[in-house]
Amino acid sequence: MAEHFTRATESTLKWCGRCHRHTKHAVSDGREGRCLEHDAPRETRKQQQAREKRERESREPKLF
Repeated sequence: MAEHFTRATESTLKWCGRCHRHTKHAVSDGREGRCLEHDAPRETRKQQQAREKRERESREPKLF
């Protein structure tokens, strides 16, 4: 059965399948989130692709 958290709850201790141990997990708006032990991605995939495109275009500028 799922747990229900109050809005004031910031984190909870839960088993992490990736770490294979109990770790803190983020809680926002009463819902459980990701494990806080792992590094969060700094950019989304779309932002990363846009940055790579800009870098590629800066190395090979267009003629016109």
